[in-house]
Amino acid sequence: MDAEAQTVGMEWSVEMMRRTLVTWFARLTTYARGKEILIVGPGSAGKTKFAQYLRWGALDPEGRRDMTYGVTKSPAFVLGVGREQGLTLRVRRAVDTPGQVGPRQHAKLVGRRKPHAVVVMLDCSSNILATVRWLGLFCNSLDTVLRRGSYAARGLNEIVVLLNKRDQIDNGESDELRQAVRQVLNQYLSVPLGVERVSSIPILDCVSVQTGRGTTLIDGVIAQLTERLAT
Repeated sequence: MDAEAQTVGMEWSVEMMRRTLVTWFARLTTYARGKEILIVGPGSAGKTKFAQYLRWGALDPEGRRDMTYGVTKSPAFVLGVGREQGLTLRVRRAVDTPGQVGPRQHAKLVGRRKPHAVVVMLDCSSNILATVRWLGLFCNSLDTVLRRGSYAARGLNEIVVLLNKRDQIDNGESDELRQAVRQVLNQYLSVPLGVERVSSIPILDCVSVQTGRGTTLIDGVIAQLTERLAT
């Protein structure tokens, strides 16, 4: 079963997720055992909103836009997922990045920060050619970064691609974008990461603002990220 199919029917409610800020003593444990999550993507893709929801569990109203002008790092926190928080994700840092610096700089940031997970946010409402071009430039540069920095490649446990603002396109457009994203991933990352690993990179639907549809999509994203990174 492919990564996309695994999420079909997955429903999570916000009540099944619990965020906990850690005390100064527990922060040492969280830092030592926790994961750094780097969030990249073009401008206005929803990176900051996703980072805020990951940490706080609250979404901004649709239409509100906050510009990110520099790399922003959260303090350590713990995320529990499930009816009794059976899965636990210790987050050392959630790192939000400004979209205006461009895809090549985002790839270089992977090499500098050496995160455990990279979340690539793409904007479904943007022109598909522009979105695929951004992803191609990012993955092409990431290929170079991972080849040159073996530690970055070994430490990178997960890459997740999010098709954000999924509610703004129909199923046909979603399928077209998903196929194009998969082709780019296979083209540029199969050599540094391996064909099998690249084929398992999830491409997930997401909506990172308040809508009448609730939080099912974004909760499913976070649940799968937790399952892949939980210690």
